[in-house]
Amino acid sequence: NVVIVILESFSAAYSAKLTGTETGYMPFLDSLMGQSLWFTHAYANGRRSIDGIPAVTASMPKMMPEAFIESPYAQQPITTLPGLLDAEGYSTSFFHGGHNGTMGFDAFARSAGFHRYVGRDEYPDPADDDGVWGIRDRPFFQFFAHQLDQEPQPFMSCIFSLSSHHPYKLPEADAKRFAGGVLPIMPTLRYVDDALRQFFATAETMPWFRNTLFVITADHTADLLRDGQASGSAYDHWIPLIFYMPSKIAPRQDDQVAQQIDILPTVMDMIGHPEPFFAFGSSALRDEGAPSSVSENSATWLIIGDSAQLRSDGERVLWSAPLGNGAPPDSARVDSLMRQVQAAIQQ
Repeated sequence: NVVIVILESFSAAYSAKLTGTETGYMPFLDSLMGQSLWFTHAYANGRRSIDGIPAVTASMPKMMPEAFIESPYAQQPITTLPGLLDAEGYSTSFFHGGHNGTMGFDAFARSAGFHRYVGRDEYPDPADDDGVWGIRDRPFFQFFAHQLDQEPQPFMSCIFSLSSHHPYKLPEADAKRFAGGVLPIMPTLRYVDDALRQFFATAETMPWFRNTLFVITADHTADLLRDGQASGSAYDHWIPLIFYMPSKIAPRQDDQVAQQIDILPTVMDMIGHPEPFFAFGSSALRDEGAPSSVSENSATWLIIGDSAQLRSDGERVLWSAPLGNGAPPDSARVDSLMRQVQAAIQQ
């Protein structure tokens, strides 16, 4: 089985394990990394949820002014995880506690080949609605676990959380329990992290758990403490990426650059899919080229490499910078990144 967990606005900048600091807002996720294959340099291909969902589930990067979901191409055949796994006999489903129709996720799920979409309308208890976006994550994640227990195996299912989204509205008791931090998003990150902890506590009691690959990541980042980091840089795209399956995957830290569009080919690699398929991303398990992450915004492209980053309009270098506190990239590194971003645009 394959379960994809997409966490709303979970920036790696708020992980103690990824930042190497004592202060973090996702302690359970940090603890799970120690039991997983986890990436220290994983990046979102866009800055919005509507870009993150196709990137994660269909290896479809943001590459146009409009989101792929809203573009004329949205109904065309594309490679997707549910589509590839449907051919292997998997049942497939997409869960999001938001109101049905939010950002066209239900329409995209259908066109992507998910057999079933489960949203606010399908959830049984309206008392769990937050009054803004839909069903709070703690009850919805429990609902998700019990729904998976009824799925025919093998299954592929995706859940997209919502509670860590503006206006960051928590019940009074949870707001007190998870209080702390200087930004309103921080208590909600703790709340969602705890909802994830409770989900795994429930899932571990179920017969399908040991035969399930869990992939945990974020849709994008939000509300970042800058700490001197430039806007529009790699920092704005830095997210967690974890592959967790205790019976099969030995814990390991991977420092190579990975991106959301690498998730689909990596999953297919992990489960031993034998047939060829097209994807914009690459399997993170293979050394098949210079790892990098590419995204488009306002008619410019950002490419993030292992030690440097560069923004271009496709013809010229607009700016380049090191990753972290490294030395500025030399001309050879800049030329290499420029060729890579032009190749990505051409593809």
